[in-house]
Amino acid sequence: MDTIFYNGKIYTEDRAYPICSAVAVKNGVIVALGADEEILKTAGPETEKIDLAGRLMLPGFVDTHLHMLFYAQEASLIDLTDCRSYGDVKRLCAERVAWAKENDKWVQGTGFNQDDWDVKTIPTRKDLDQITEDVPLTIRRTCHHITVCNTKAMETMGLLDEKEDSTQINMGFYEDGSPDGILKEDSQNVVTDALPLPDKEEIKKLILFGCNQAAAQGITELHSDDFLLIPGEAGERVMEAYRELSEAGELPIRIYQQCMLWGKELLQDFIDKGHRTGESYGFYRVGPLKIVTDGSLGAHTAYMRKPYANDPQTKGKANYTDEQLYEMCKLAHDYGMQIATHCIGDGSLQQILDAYEKVQMENPRTDCRHGVVHCQIMDEEQQEQFRKQNLLAYVQPVFVRYDMNIVDDCVGSDLARTSYNWRRFEDMGVHQSGGSDCPVEKFDILPNIEYAVTRTNRELQKSWYPENAVTLEEAVKMFTYEGAYASFAENVRGSITVGKYADLVVVDKDIFEIPVGEIHTTAVDLTMVEGKIAYKRQ
Repeated sequence: MDTIFYNGKIYTEDRAYPICSAVAVKNGVIVALGADEEILKTAGPETEKIDLAGRLMLPGFVDTHLHMLFYAQEASLIDLTDCRSYGDVKRLCAERVAWAKENDKWVQGTGFNQDDWDVKTIPTRKDLDQITEDVPLTIRRTCHHITVCNTKAMETMGLLDEKEDSTQINMGFYEDGSPDGILKEDSQNVVTDALPLPDKEEIKKLILFGCNQAAAQGITELHSDDFLLIPGEAGERVMEAYRELSEAGELPIRIYQQCMLWGKELLQDFIDKGHRTGESYGFYRVGPLKIVTDGSLGAHTAYMRKPYANDPQTKGKANYTDEQLYEMCKLAHDYGMQIATHCIGDGSLQQILDAYEKVQMENPRTDCRHGVVHCQIMDEEQQEQFRKQNLLAYVQPVFVRYDMNIVDDCVGSDLARTSYNWRRFEDMGVHQSGGSDCPVEKFDILPNIEYAVTRTNRELQKSWYPENAVTLEEAVKMFTYEGAYASFAENVRGSITVGKYADLVVVDKDIFEIPVGEIHTTAVDLTMVEGKIAYKRQ
């Protein structure tokens, strides 16, 4: 026996043996569950025996939607998350100007949210010019659907002469017709294109930084959307970095790649190179095609069927026509790929529900596990369509912390009440897995579990349609078994079951015994991936 954990509360997520006190691991696989005495008898002279001292063990956490490489990259950017005014943004960015000028770099900030400011207005190019006119400066909104650029940045990117009636860039304009510096959606890629691209070794450093940070949160697998780190490529450089790390045994946790490919041409190139869902390199596997159909609710770019209640001039923006979306889905579906589609507005959701139904009717496949990422704004009829198509829901419970303050204003209370409705999905038998959308939110799993159960903003002491919450047991399943299911791995991971891989997490409090509003105070003590300790708290 390689490792024995004993004297704990082991919550297995396996209905055949839900609770035990000890588990034995050999060659990365769980080989025995039971009481302390019977499991300790299997120990050999080389067995590592770990006393849980009454602590709780759970199956390893899975985050089924985030952007890990962007998180790692943004760790070096200016964090604007806690800014409570544009003045705070100015101060933080101004502190970086001299360094940027000296090193021929850009000043870049990320995570601002004007809804948290005293004056709730998104700044423009001229506002950022007050910080610096000599150095390119960009700040990105927390939703990652808007980037604001100063004049120097716009000039460097060659965008200052763009005209509203002819531009191909999704951007804003002042009343005088000049660009206001606000870039939206995929047009933000022009910023990335203007910056030096990381080489393979730099990408490896980002991967290892992000994976080790995730392991410290009890995460044993990430479903990560990383390809846009290198715009214009079909993911080859990113995939090569991951493959080499995995084949060298250096990846500390598992990665299931959500393959973001803008447009049919890049998808065809990806397929022509032989890539498919399920392509495996140890801890690195190719997952679904990732499609982004719309923007975000806070930026009013999520695509709605009706105009926004608080902005009747817009329904948001659909990134694809119905026909374009169908063609993307058909190509992926026909070549056996899983599909995960970003949908926030009910308009984009209807587009993808129709596209999924059409491609499956034309070319029936078993066990496709196509899904929808975010699953935010929807009515009950759409939920029923979702159930009938056996789609996966990739949800982010932590989003309610902020979104509860804007959803009713954006879509009205009738539609808000049927949105983010995880309770109804559970009752309908929909497979829903949990994620963070990091770096939009932190990938801390335990607070995310708490939000799934309480739907309460602790700072505001405000609950939002609490009847739509799930139970604690259901929330834990969302971040364990359902995460494995979303990657076709529920037979080998996702529960603490004899014969499955030893992907485990130990926490310092029993979240089933403490008040649910205190789950966020729980810390991860140990993370094990396939029998190897990936993180241990000092």
